[in-house]
Amino acid sequence: MIPVLDRSGMREADRITIEELGVPSLALMELAASAVTEVVAERLSAAGPVAIVCGAGNNGADGLAVARQLRARGVTVEVWLTSAEKSMRGDAARQLELARSFAVPIRAVRAAAAAALDASLAGADLVVDAIFGTGLDRALEGDVVEVVRAINRCGRPVVAVDLPSGLDGSSGGIAGEAVDAAVTVTFAAPKVAHVLPPACFRCGEVAVADIGIPLWAIEARSVLGLTEEVDVAGWLPRRPVDAHKGHFGHLLIVAGRVGRAGAASLAARAAVRSGAGLVTVATAAGAVTPIQAQVPEAMVDPLPEGHDGEVTGEGLVALLGKATALAVGPGMGLGEGPRLLLATVLESWPGPLLLDADALTLLAGRLGSLVGRSGPTVLTPHPGELARLLGWETERVVADRLAAARAAAAESGACVLAKGPRTIVVEAVGPGLVNPTGGPGLASGGSGDVLAGTIAALLAQGVPGREAAAAGAWLHGRAAELAAASYPGAVPAGALAEYLPAAEAELREES
Repeated sequence: MIPVLDRSGMREADRITIEELGVPSLALMELAASAVTEVVAERLSAAGPVAIVCGAGNNGADGLAVARQLRARGVTVEVWLTSAEKSMRGDAARQLELARSFAVPIRAVRAAAAAALDASLAGADLVVDAIFGTGLDRALEGDVVEVVRAINRCGRPVVAVDLPSGLDGSSGGIAGEAVDAAVTVTFAAPKVAHVLPPACFRCGEVAVADIGIPLWAIEARSVLGLTEEVDVAGWLPRRPVDAHKGHFGHLLIVAGRVGRAGAASLAARAAVRSGAGLVTVATAAGAVTPIQAQVPEAMVDPLPEGHDGEVTGEGLVALLGKATALAVGPGMGLGEGPRLLLATVLESWPGPLLLDADALTLLAGRLGSLVGRSGPTVLTPHPGELARLLGWETERVVADRLAAARAAAAESGACVLAKGPRTIVVEAVGPGLVNPTGGPGLASGGSGDVLAGTIAALLAQGVPGREAAAAGAWLHGRAAELAAASYPGAVPAGALAEYLPAAEAELREES
């Protein structure tokens, strides 16, 4: 997996390289600037002009070094400083001096020069944003807000140095104004803002440049990992030539009710196609026939139902004895019967457990009841469900899904898969995982039921909770990508389940 750093992790990796390993900071800066210079040069159709907007810190110093390097190549450049020259210290002051020695034109951004800045940006072939990098931990304010607005309205492609100015390297949120970049060149490793939305959508294409910071220093400080194909391939169970169905677990899915049999059917279809040896659906008596018709490979056992067509949970304990994993929630309902059923599950089932959909709503405000379970527990909430679990506003979850997922994992002790673009998988301790597959076609009713069945099938086969959640999310997303050729809009959940084997086959073949 690709390690992802936050602000403090990048700062520590820098410190180790400079202070402990003795690499001069200016040497790192020169390598960083060279990486940006190459990207800029690749995107220029001629010798400029290039407008470079620089702040007073190390990000601005990188920009000044880029200006000097481009100037040495014969590119026409113009630098705009957002801070007074006297405020520049250390490496930034040195890079300013070097830029002047190469006759780089340098102008100050002032209110009186706003029209000149607009004209310079609009007239450039390309703009380089080097105002703030990963060290920013607050919303932009003051005159620099207008500078960022000028960059965004100039209509020219923007290359951001390390991070588009205005973004927080430790968060996927956007606190205020931020540059909208076509390309971002970052150093050593991607940062949280590069991989999580909505911030990642401001970064454009992200190029990660090696500037000599050792991989061990990066991995030791990573807060997230971007899941790769080789990771998922390594997590999937192997199927020996003498295998039989008992080798691959028995998944019990407690789901569905009268009028909501489809949710249980989709989860079961996904589980069958994801390799579970046996799949049983426990559902309301009135939902048995449609589920059996849709998924003939699964066994379907009726549970007594109340007058509302929802399960009551009576007879469930008798079904638990043969299961190796349990998935609870899709289409189950929110009445007293499902509430008692969930209580029975939490009291009687110690093994691998996935809670989804209605089970999560019934669990709202009671995450602590999961603490101490002996088997792995996986929660798969969308933002609204995650908000209910935590007692937060949904907008707060959407603004920082990573923080919300971490909070839920810490409170419950469970593995939390927070759905959304770039699905996140986190546990109470250790780096989280970010899923790179999927797309807008997954915004379709029932796709979450398919995901639940996919992950639960892996749990039934003995895959640990974190790895089952991450692998399930990867396969689910890749299936949607494959299906998109036939379904360019929304991918129907039933079709999504049918593409899961193709996603797995492709993965196993390539890895």
